[in-house]
Amino acid sequence: MLRKLGTALVAMAALTAAAVVTAPTANATARNGVCESGEFCLYYNSNQAGSRVDLVNSQRDYGSGAGCIEFVSSGAGQGQCVKNNTASVWNRTGKPVFVFYNSDFGGTYDQIPDGAQVNLNSNVYNNNASQIVGDASLRFPLAVNQADIKNRTPHWCWDSKVNCHHDYNAADIFAATGTSVLSPVNGTVMTRNVRAGSTACGSVGSTVTVKDGFGRLWYFAHMDDSPAPVVSVGQSVTKGQRIGYVGTKYHALCTDSHLHIDMRVGVDDRVGCSAAACASYDFVNNQPLLRNAFLDLP
Repeated sequence: MLRKLGTALVAMAALTAAAVVTAPTANATARNGVCESGEFCLYYNSNQAGSRVDLVNSQRDYGSGAGCIEFVSSGAGQGQCVKNNTASVWNRTGKPVFVFYNSDFGGTYDQIPDGAQVNLNSNVYNNNASQIVGDASLRFPLAVNQADIKNRTPHWCWDSKVNCHHDYNAADIFAATGTSVLSPVNGTVMTRNVRAGSTACGSVGSTVTVKDGFGRLWYFAHMDDSPAPVVSVGQSVTKGQRIGYVGTKYHALCTDSHLHIDMRVGVDDRVGCSAAACASYDFVNNQPLLRNAFLDLP
């Protein structure tokens, strides 16, 4: 970081000239090192200094080694991978951009408003792996107030090593039986399975998957069969639209009623696994997005 900050101080004198170089053009050309209208630009140094690269699309993984996305313009950092090396950004896409700590849009993140020229926050400064161009935020997936969740014990678990039975990235959000399950995203219903009659502790209950426009497949389990999920395969859903109800029968490990939610990227169906068997399937840590959605509740 000292190396970068030192270079950034030297580069500050060149910011005015750089602004001329990065003037908008009618047709953006990605990865030519010029920050044009319609692009999201990543810089090696703080304060939009050093080498830059200009991108127009979401990126599941900036990459490493020979196949990585590199800083391309002249300046400090030219030719180095942007992954875990980006210090500042300029958002010229016309949309918000989310920069994530992990690949596949997971982990902690920084939300960059349209038009912003900023240093990345401390969560992802020099620790960046993927980005979403557009609104990656979630609607909390239950029709509740904050107090409805906080007043339950347990109320929310996501880490098998701390407070949950999972061996992979997933969340259990405890809520009263019959609570409406809401889609956290705009997307398309990919699967709907109604399972009735079993009270076994390992039963998954009724399930739904919804795939959003960024390729994220959201999976909802332990929902009721009567009433069953209220969506159908192929149906478009919007953020906050009801898809089902927290069930009465299907409680993993015989816990209290809750919604199970997990997410993977780039697939159309949820893999058939549970517990430790899921650990190798690249489920994504969506807890930071869920926590912020929770904070948006009354």
